Amino acid sequence: MVTSLDERPCPRHPAITTRLRCSKCGTPICPRCMVETLVGFRCPACAGLSGLSWSDVPRALLLRAALAGFAVALVVGWLWSRFPSWQFYLALLLGFGVAEAMAWAARNQRGQALQAFGVLCVGVGLVLSRSLLLVELGLAPEELPRVLSDSRLWTLLQLRPIPDLVFAAMALVIPFVRFRVTR
Repeated sequence: MVTSLDERPCPRHPAITTRLRCSKCGTPICPRCMVETLVGFRCPACAGLSGLSWSDVPRALLLRAALAGFAVALVVGWLWSRFPSWQFYLALLLGFGVAEAMAWAARNQRGQALQAFGVLCVGVGLVLSRSLLLVELGLAPEELPRVLSDSRLWTLLQLRPIPDLVFAAMALVIPFVRFRVTR
């Protein structure tokens, strides 16, 4: 007959034997993995500490989410280069489009890896939109410093530093917040 006072190995640390049990599920827990709550000691899973970390998202879903995010970023980046005067709406579309496409592809999981890939995808979309604008004007990137003083270029590119930075930051923050792990 097994009683609660029997020593058992901790499932997370097999070299450590313990008599302590989770107050919710009864799993053996050692002092290294126990979490003190208002209702007693619990294992990390029952204490709600099982939020996704970088490695908790399966690689297949992570790859699928990254591909979906990059696809949306490429499309919206191209649209942004064609319609620079719609930059507020396209920034929202870029941020939310990437985040929701990735969430759908990752089956609504959250985690640091999805945050990083989401921000990376949005960054790719932002860089693509500006690069395509320069290509349309026939400018090579190394020629940019020479022609930045031309006021027609500022108007044509819709490069207004403050709004551009605000819209870019807004688009970058959206996937970061969407895939944040809540406890």
